[in-house]
Amino acid sequence: MKKLTLLLALAFALPAAAAPFNAYHLGEGEQIVLDGKLDEAVWQKVPRNSEFFEHTPNDLRPAMQGTAVRFAYDSRYLYVALEAKDPNPAEIREPFARRDKVVGDQDFFVFYLDPAGDSKSAQFFRVNPRGAIGDGMYTDTGGEDFSPDYEFEAASGRTADGWVSELRIPFSALAYNNSGKEWRVMVLRSMTRGDRYRLTSGPIPRDTHCFLCYSAPLSGMTPPTQELNWSVTPQLLLRRSEKTEPDGSKTSDHEVAVSMDVKVRPRSDWVLDLTVNPDFSQVELDTPALAGNSRFAVFFPEKRPFFLEGADLLQAPDPQQGMLQVIHSRAITDPAWGGRATWRGETADMTVLTTRDDGGGLVVMPGAYGNGFASQDFKSQATIAHGNLRRGDWLFGGLFTDRTLTEGRGYNRVAGGEATWQFDDHTRIRSQLLWSETTAQLQADGNLAKGELRDGHALFLDASQQTENWNYLARYNDIGQDFRADDGFITQTGIRSFYGELNRKFGFEGDWRERNPYLNAEYVEDRDRRVVSRRLTPGLFLAGPYDSFFNLEWHGNERVRLAADGPLLKRDFLHIAADGAPSKLLNRLTVTLELGDQIDYENNRVGKGGLLSVFARMRLHERFELEQNLDQVWVDGGKVTGNRAYKELAYQWNSIWHFSARDTARLIWQHGLLERNQAAYAQPVSRGDKHNTWSLVYAHKQGLSKALYVGATIANSHELDAYGRRKQNEVFVKGSWTL
Repeated sequence: MKKLTLLLALAFALPAAAAPFNAYHLGEGEQIVLDGKLDEAVWQKVPRNSEFFEHTPNDLRPAMQGTAVRFAYDSRYLYVALEAKDPNPAEIREPFARRDKVVGDQDFFVFYLDPAGDSKSAQFFRVNPRGAIGDGMYTDTGGEDFSPDYEFEAASGRTADGWVSELRIPFSALAYNNSGKEWRVMVLRSMTRGDRYRLTSGPIPRDTHCFLCYSAPLSGMTPPTQELNWSVTPQLLLRRSEKTEPDGSKTSDHEVAVSMDVKVRPRSDWVLDLTVNPDFSQVELDTPALAGNSRFAVFFPEKRPFFLEGADLLQAPDPQQGMLQVIHSRAITDPAWGGRATWRGETADMTVLTTRDDGGGLVVMPGAYGNGFASQDFKSQATIAHGNLRRGDWLFGGLFTDRTLTEGRGYNRVAGGEATWQFDDHTRIRSQLLWSETTAQLQADGNLAKGELRDGHALFLDASQQTENWNYLARYNDIGQDFRADDGFITQTGIRSFYGELNRKFGFEGDWRERNPYLNAEYVEDRDRRVVSRRLTPGLFLAGPYDSFFNLEWHGNERVRLAADGPLLKRDFLHIAADGAPSKLLNRLTVTLELGDQIDYENNRVGKGGLLSVFARMRLHERFELEQNLDQVWVDGGKVTGNRAYKELAYQWNSIWHFSARDTARLIWQHGLLERNQAAYAQPVSRGDKHNTWSLVYAHKQGLSKALYVGATIANSHELDAYGRRKQNEVFVKGSWTL
C-alpha cells in the first residue's frame, strides 16, 4: 500500500518548490574581472549555493560531486560563478570547441535563465573547462535550440580539485520586461566518465515533461530598464569561381558584394532585424544524406545567421517529435533582403519575418506516396508570423505564412494554431489545426503558375505520459490532399495516420540503468482508405556505462505501398542502433544497422539488402576536432539478377584545428557514390553518379562583433553514363565588423 501511494505521488504530484537563489548587487567600486578565477574579494560576499542533485544516472538523490553557483550583477551585466569539484581532475574533458559544439563528450555547465518567470522557456548559456561556449533557447516542448547566438563572455580555469568558470552576460543580450516578476534560473553540470553524470540545481525526476518547472527564483535582483541600443554590421565579400562542363568548356565569374545586417533593440523585450544582400559563403556544408533511393525530400537544418534570431519561433514546436513543420526558413532559398521583428513578453512571444526570395532550387510538392518537385524559377515574397501565449498549464500558438510569387503566378498561404496542455508533471496533450490556400499550381512543364484555388487542412493530436515504470504515447494526423506549406517542410499529405508507443521501464541492474522493452505501432492510409504503410514493432532499449544507448527492433511483416495503384509490399528486417562515449579519444560513436528487406523505390520492389549509418567524433588532440559521417544503403537484384541492383554511399570528413580560441581552420571532404545495375530495372535508368567536394575555411572571430573568413571550395561530379566531369572551383574572402 505504501509503495502504491508513493507511485501515485510521483506520477501526479506537482513539482516541489525550489529554494530561491540570491543575487548580490555590486556596490560602488566593486568589480569582477573575467579571468576564470574566483579570487576577487567581492565573490566572497556573494551567496554560494551548493545544493545540487543527481539527475542522471540516478535521479533525485544529492549530488556526490561538489558543485556550486553564485550570482552577482551591476548596471550592465549579470555575473555567474560556477564551481566543479572532481574526484579525479586528470579525467576532466576540456577540449577546444567551436561555438555551440559544447556537447556531451565534454565536461560543461549550462545556465538556464527564464526572465518571464513562468517556467515555459529559457535562454541558455553553456561553457566547458576550456572556456568554449554555446547558447540558445530552451523550451520543454522543443528542447535546446542552438540557433540563436547572444553576445556574452566566459572564462574558465583549473583548480587543484576541479575547475571553475565565470559568465558575464550583458542585460542587453536578454529578452525581458520590467514587470517586477522574479526571474527563474536552473544550473546543470554534465560530466562523462564511466557514465554520464548530469547534476542539477533542482531535484528533477527523469520522467518529467517539465524540466523548467524545477527552476528556482533569482531573488534580490532588480534588472535595469533597457533603453534603445543598435548595431550595424557591414560585410564585404570577394569571390572568384570557375566552372568546367563535361565537354571541357569553361566559364568564370568575379564578384564583389557588400551586404549589411542591422539590429535594433528599442527596449529589452523587442528586437528588430534587417538584412540586405546577405551572403552565407562561410556557413558549414550540410552533412550529405542518402537521397537517391527515397520517396520523400531530405530535411536540412537552418544554419544561416539572419534566420537564427528568434529561431525557436520560426518553427513548429518540437518538429522532431511529430508536430507539423509548416514553418522552416530553409524554404527561403536566396533572400535579397529581409526584415524581422521579435517580441518576448512576460506571458507571450511573437516574431514576424518577411523577405524577398530571389529563388533557385526546388519547391516540394507533397503527396501520400512521395514527392514531386517544381522548379523555383521565380522571385517571391515570403512572410512568416508565429506567436505563443502562456496561460498557466496551457501554451497556445498561432501562425500565418504567405508565399506570393511575382508576375501574378499565384500564392500559398497557411493559417492555424497549436495548443499544449501540461496536465501535470508527467502528462502532456498537444494539438495543431491548420488550413492552407494555394493558387500557385504545378504545371506540365514542372513550373508553378496561377491556377485554380485549392484548399486543405491538417490536424495533429498527441498525448503522452511518463511515469516511473511506464511511458505512453498516442498520436493522430489527418492531412488533406491539397494541403501545402511552401514556407515549411511538409512532405506527406492526403493521409490519415495513427502512431502509438508503449514502453515498460525497469531500473538499475548491474551496469544497466535502463532496460526498457517497448512496442510501437503505426498505420497510415490515404484519402480513399488504401493502406499506405503499417507496422507493429517490438523493441528493447538499454542504457548503460559510458553514456551508452542500445536499440534492438524487429520489423516483421511491415507493409508499404509505393503508389495508389501499386501492390502492398512486405518487408522483414532487423534494426540495431548503438550510441556511446567510449573515451577521450573516441568521444562519440553512433552506429545504426538494418539488415533484411530494403525497398528499391525506383523499381517498385523489395530486395535483400541493408542500411549502415556511422557517426564518429574524435579528439586526436585537444585542439583538433574530427567528425565523420558515413551512410550506405544497398539492395540486391533478386531473381532478376544475382548482382546488387542498387548501392548508394554518402560520406563526410569534417575537421577543425583550433590555433586559438579566436582562430580556426575547417577542412571538409564530402564523397557521394550512387550505382545501379541497369539489368535489374524494368525501365531505363542511369548507371548513377559520383561526386567529391573539398572545402577549406580559415576563420578569425572576436565574439560576434568581428569576423574574417578566407576559404576555397573544389567540387567535381561525374555521371557514370557520361565521359566528362563537371567541375567547380571557388575562392572567397569575407569580412564583417559590427559598429
